[in-house]
Amino acid sequence: MTRNIFLTGTANQEPKTQALKAGKLEAVYDAGALRWIKWDGLEVLRAIMFLVRTPGWGTPPADISKLAIEQDTDSFSVSYDAHYGEKNGGVVVQVLLEGSAAGSLSATSTIRSEVPFDTNRSGFVILHQLDGFAGTQVNVDHASDPARTLEMPAQISPGQPVMDMKAITHKPVSGLTVETRFEGDIFEMEDHRNWSDASFKTYSRPIGLPYPYKLLPDEPVEQAVHIKITDDGASSQAKSAVATPVIADQKMPSYALPLDTVSQAAKALEQSDAMRALAPDRIMLRFDSTVEKTDVAFSDLTKLLEITGAALELQIVLEATDDEAAGVELSSIGNRLKAAGVTVSHVSAFAKVDEQSFQPGEERPPHPLEKAIAAHLADQFPEAKRIGGTPAFFTEFNRKRPDPSFWHGVTFATTPVVHAADDASVMETLQSLPHILGSAVALAGGLPISVGPTGIGARLNPYGPAPSDNDPDDREGMAAQDPRQRGLFAAAWIVGYLARSAPFGLDRFAFGAPVGPFGLMSTPQKFARAYWDDQPAGAAYPLYHVARWINAAGGGTILGASTQNNVAQLLWERDGSRFALMANLATTPRPIPKMDIADANAIVLDASSLATLSGDLKPAPSTSIADFDELDAYAVMFVREGGGQ
Repeated sequence: MTRNIFLTGTANQEPKTQALKAGKLEAVYDAGALRWIKWDGLEVLRAIMFLVRTPGWGTPPADISKLAIEQDTDSFSVSYDAHYGEKNGGVVVQVLLEGSAAGSLSATSTIRSEVPFDTNRSGFVILHQLDGFAGTQVNVDHASDPARTLEMPAQISPGQPVMDMKAITHKPVSGLTVETRFEGDIFEMEDHRNWSDASFKTYSRPIGLPYPYKLLPDEPVEQAVHIKITDDGASSQAKSAVATPVIADQKMPSYALPLDTVSQAAKALEQSDAMRALAPDRIMLRFDSTVEKTDVAFSDLTKLLEITGAALELQIVLEATDDEAAGVELSSIGNRLKAAGVTVSHVSAFAKVDEQSFQPGEERPPHPLEKAIAAHLADQFPEAKRIGGTPAFFTEFNRKRPDPSFWHGVTFATTPVVHAADDASVMETLQSLPHILGSAVALAGGLPISVGPTGIGARLNPYGPAPSDNDPDDREGMAAQDPRQRGLFAAAWIVGYLARSAPFGLDRFAFGAPVGPFGLMSTPQKFARAYWDDQPAGAAYPLYHVARWINAAGGGTILGASTQNNVAQLLWERDGSRFALMANLATTPRPIPKMDIADANAIVLDASSLATLSGDLKPAPSTSIADFDELDAYAVMFVREGGGQ
């Protein structure tokens, strides 16, 4: 049990999966879904699943019963009943999944509500993988218009790239054709990469129809998806639509430690030794004028900046709804900071409405305009670099695109749990990062790009009133308190994030918090935490050590970055020495890849060392990397040429 807690922050384990195979057709049954659908070893679809989305875009888990799985050499089938929502007050769905060695796969469902049930969307979801789909030509059979051929976008689409579908056919590689046909509703597709999902998502009902809508007890709904694979002799491997930049002296980003409120500075000061040892390059303060008190004191923030030596990046969320009021509000904040002796190195400001999500072209409520905000920031913070973009996720950056002429840099955040919260899906979001950053580069007009705050869990919810108030031991979509944030999982995920992002040369990377659900340090919380509640306050979560290593690397020259065999690896040079950081992104051990470092010393943060390292703010590296043969599940290794710290 302790091992599970160290790995994922919780003793709760995910349901076991089962491999399915019929001739060349393969899939994995996982909690009601078919995932990683392959033909002759090549992934042709990422998943088929049934989902219920509530008002606010919550995703209630399926309570599965009557599960029956059968398979032989030529076919497999999975049948089950799934209940969503409250007992006797939700939705019951009968699902049948069938696969054949002849290259056919079908998913059928009968949907019955127990009471009038409000839903934004209830039905099958099909995920198309990125490689062999993004940037390729597809054939679409429309429900209302003639069939046509179109090219899937390589740059991320801000809206729905395909609508009004009754079928779509794609070719993941030459000689292989995959037709996906829909029954029971009109389907459309969104570019899931916007939310850092590693897929394109096809769903019903169309987003242009009113929602939520009601499912009624006396009106069952039937829906089906039929897939036909035609193999004329595949002759190549699926290719990525993204051209990842070649490593050519890109720099390691500055690390910023986020503060979500001014009051968090006091909590950070309670961990003053850890904050001094971390010494983040920046403190990133989110100042939300709609919730911060008008007489808030900045004395604790001033002390935190002094003991860490950090610069201050200020991200302001404006209460003002017009240009003039925004100027008055920013003047007040600027004057209060000056009176407190606080200097701002980087500043951004966004209308409160920019934390919400809007479809492309959808009218937004009254708010200050970008040009006016930029001008007011220049007046109030003349020495600070002005940052545009969004306080929300890349989706909103892509839909309300900044004007580069107003800014010195741009920023956006991400979270991996918008749509799916299982371990595999969260780790898969790393595959989308080259797509996101490639699109961001195209929109940034040559400006430096900053990312974050990010982490496992959601700081805000652009699609509802607030993040989900989940059981802190449960993995849940849009949750504010994800248990994996305090486990090795988050540490490995952050290393993977940086490795995938490294070729794009990020200017700043923000993750974590001093304490709390996103914290680097363990302190008592409102909820119980197995193992950690028995440790002294101020014990270091795995992410603390990763943050310290990444922070110390800031400004170093990147020599290499890769993700192979589920091991993410970064190599950089700083102050005449070479360093490496690597992480196992998988649940099984992986061999340590070769690296171009002579006389390498290392420290490994894994399930066997975490108990010791959680009490040591500055662990010394091992005498030799030769002490280690492989990386355990979600293990992180820090390597330095010649040893030292």
